[in-house]
Parts: sequence; structure tokens; C-alpha cells
Amino acid sequence: MPAVLALLSSLLWGVADFVGGVASRRSTPIRTLAVTMPAGLVAIVPVALVVGGDRGDVGIGVLAGVFGAVGILALYAALTAGPMGVVSPVAAVIGAAIPVVVGVARGERPGAAAYLGMVVAAVAIVLVGLEPSAPTDDARHQRVTPRALALAVGAGAGIGGFYVALAFAPADAGMWPVAYARATSAALLVALAVVVARRVRGPVVPRDAQVVWLAVAAGCIDVIANALYLAATRVGLLSVVSVLGSLYPATTVLLARFVLAERLRGSQKAGMVLALAATALLALG
Repeated sequence: MPAVLALLSSLLWGVADFVGGVASRRSTPIRTLAVTMPAGLVAIVPVALVVGGDRGDVGIGVLAGVFGAVGILALYAALTAGPMGVVSPVAAVIGAAIPVVVGVARGERPGAAAYLGMVVAAVAIVLVGLEPSAPTDDARHQRVTPRALALAVGAGAGIGGFYVALAFAPADAGMWPVAYARATSAALLVALAVVVARRVRGPVVPRDAQVVWLAVAAGCIDVIANALYLAATRVGLLSVVSVLGSLYPATTVLLARFVLAERLRGSQKAGMVLALAATALLALG
């Protein structure tokens, strides 16, 4: 069950990153997130009410929200600045490494198959993220710049912190940690969007209705993935669940291939196969 939940969260994170990245390319990351974050909050609150649980422990959710805000803003900026097939895997590897270290430090001892799966998953994510060698819909976004890589590293640090913070949420809190995290991220990013809009004398949110709906879809999908990840951490090991969840670049890269014509190298295809092998090993471990 933990493996299934983590893989579902991975699939949805990959879709959300792709949709959010496309919206950001047509607008800006901060304007997109000014819609994405509140949309996710609206989506998760009814779920939290239905699931129930103790609403008192707000601190973990707020901490997760701060990490999440940093991670998602950096990720969307990275997806805008460079090729999705590169920046998303870089962020994923770093985001997975942090909770693995924390999980092992807390005393988690995955089986040998799981440790092998972690190594295979890291290799798979790197191979999947190799830069496409052919022109795409927008050659300007195919250059891997130091700025894009720096943003991807920052995104990974934020995402890893988010993973760890949510894993410390009380088991009886239901989905409220996700709701508190999303409320915190929404407040921070909307406030930042207002400041930026005033400075540049532009809109707070995208003017294009299609971009707005893409942002809404990304926010709803992302927050559902967060809820599935939280559920997975409650029944599985953080060090294993986080790695399975971090396979989301495979989905992003596949969508970029078929929607944006970002072509796959042979090594990227091999990375997809290794991702499947890593999934099996982690599930066994």
C-alpha cells in the first residue's frame, strides 16, 4: 500500500509540474503560483473536513508550507528558465536525498532491495533528465544555464524539506497538515505576487484565462499528490516513500515529449526502464 500511494503521488506531481510549467512559460512563475496555491487550498479543505482528525497541531503544517513555497517557486522558475527534462530530475534527486538521510538517521532500516532501489532510482532520475538533443517547441528553453541549475537545486532543497516536515505530522491529524501547509504557501506566494505586481506595475495573476485554468488544474492535482504522499508516510518508511514519490520527473518528461515535442535520447528511455526497476525494488524492500 505505501508503494502504491507513493507512486500515485509521483504520477500526479509529474502532471502538476508539467501543467504548472507550461502555465509559467506563458505567464510568470509567481503569477501562476498566485492562482495555483489558493486553488489547491480550496481543493484540500473539503477533503480534510471529510477525513477529520486533530486540527490542533498547526506548526508542522506551517513549516511544511514554508519549505513548499520555496520549493515550488524555485521549481516553477527553473521549469521556465530551462528544459523540463533537466531541471525537474535535478530537483527530484536532491528532494529525495534529504528525506532518505533523515529517515536513516531516525533509525529506519530498509531492506537490501530497497537500498539497491534507491541507487537505481537516482541513476534513473539522472538519465531521464539528460538534455534533449533536438529542437523543441521553444529552443530558448532548451539551454541549461547556471541560473536554471541553481533554481533546480533550490527547488530540491525546498521539496526535500517539505517531504521531511510532512512526515513528522501526527498520525491522528488527518489531512489537516496538508491544508495548513497549503494555506501557508498560498499566503506567502500571494503576498509575494502582490509585491512583485506593484513593483513592475503588472497584474497579480495571469490575464490569459487559459493560463489561469492551467494554474488551477496544477494546484488541485499537486495538493492531491501531497495528500497521497502524507498517507504513504503514515504506513511506510520515509526513506522509501520519498524516493518513490521522487520519480515524478518521468511523468513530466513523457508529457514534455508528447505535448511539447521534447525528444527523448536513448539514455532517457533507459532511465524510464530503470525507474520501473527501481519501483519494483523499493516496493520489495
